[in-house]
Amino acid sequence: MPSPVAHAVSGYALTRVVGSKSSNLGRKITPAVLFYAVFVAIAADFDFIPQLITGADFHRGFTHSLVFAVIFSCILSSIVIRWRKLPYKRVLAMTLLLYLSHLVLDFFTQGGSGIPLLWPWINQPFKSSLSLFPAVHHSRGLLDRSHLIFISFELTYAGLLFLGTWLWQGPRPSKKIKGQNVKL
Repeated sequence: MPSPVAHAVSGYALTRVVGSKSSNLGRKITPAVLFYAVFVAIAADFDFIPQLITGADFHRGFTHSLVFAVIFSCILSSIVIRWRKLPYKRVLAMTLLLYLSHLVLDFFTQGGSGIPLLWPWINQPFKSSLSLFPAVHHSRGLLDRSHLIFISFELTYAGLLFLGTWLWQGPRPSKKIKGQNVKL
């Protein structure tokens, strides 16, 4: 299962690439917009909060379904457009894309029982036979050596996404100020 780090970096990269090229998030990608993107990209894992309170197993439950992704995106987008004057369809599309990025990463994870993509119609979990993310063995404790593979993979994944984002945006133009070249 990808960690919140992988989900957050995916949300960041999607916003930098999709948001900057199509202006889906308004005039400029601000730190607030990036915070929003990271929040939405990890939101499906907030199902651990009721699990902490009740002790019942909620993780990878209904919050990892397509129906919940749509409902969550519609509600959150409605709230956002009240504060910012942005087109609802653009905010909704970007919010849904960010939320779905979480489901895609969890779908392609080794181990685990899968995610209930088609809940509430089908309560069967789905997972890909092709695993892109290594499994994490939580039962072995926080400092187990087997986590080095997972940590190495996540760091590599994050590094590649940051590099890809930087390359996608291209070099920044220079502006001459009093005889000096300054990167914008």
